[in-house]
Amino acid sequence: MLAFPPLLAARFVARPNRYLIVAAQDGRHVEAACRDPGRLGWLLEPGVALRLRPAAHPGRRTAFDVVLARQGRVWVSLVPTLANALFADALAGGAAPGLAGARIVRAEPTFGESRFDFLLRHRGRDLLAEVKSIGLVEGGRALFPDAPTARGVRHLRELARHARAGGRALLVFVVQRDDAHVVSPHVAVDPEFAAALGDARRAGVRLLAFRSRVDTRGARITGALPVVLPR
Repeated sequence: MLAFPPLLAARFVARPNRYLIVAAQDGRHVEAACRDPGRLGWLLEPGVALRLRPAAHPGRRTAFDVVLARQGRVWVSLVPTLANALFADALAGGAAPGLAGARIVRAEPTFGESRFDFLLRHRGRDLLAEVKSIGLVEGGRALFPDAPTARGVRHLRELARHARAGGRALLVFVVQRDDAHVVSPHVAVDPEFAAALGDARRAGVRLLAFRSRVDTRGARITGALPVVLPR
């Protein structure tokens, strides 16, 4: 498990912009940085329970970072980069189903016009890997993205080009909550991403998805999920 530092209880008040949240904490209103640029309207409503982490640098404009938000019975991570750390931790511990023996060769490799998350070595060959974090779950279905993502579409097209040229490519979805049963593209929000995902799979890009156990103590990947594309 990747452990969190001690987190502070708070309640959501407002989100003036994508990167800023106003929260009620210990009887006062505080500003906290939001690392998740998604719409989050399905999650952030007045009074929703949050968990905050004090900023690493005391002189920063926002004194806190938002780490978790509560939806029903589950905690949802609002730190997209945690998905990369969870994936790397699962690889190191042999807990990433479908990738037994894989190891990270390099972080942030460049291919074409894009920078990806990892270059892996698996079964004697290089594997270019991109990780996407998911927080939105509806009826057990984890949906990505929750806002249009031109960057995500570009990544898929580059991965498909790499695969068609004979390389090995992988897209990993990490669901940062534990109530999902399947992962799918959010066609209604970003049909271009959904189309690019289907094209990537046809080109030979491997699609994997994992669910995570997330609570106020930390997070860890707990198993694999199927990726289901629209017909």
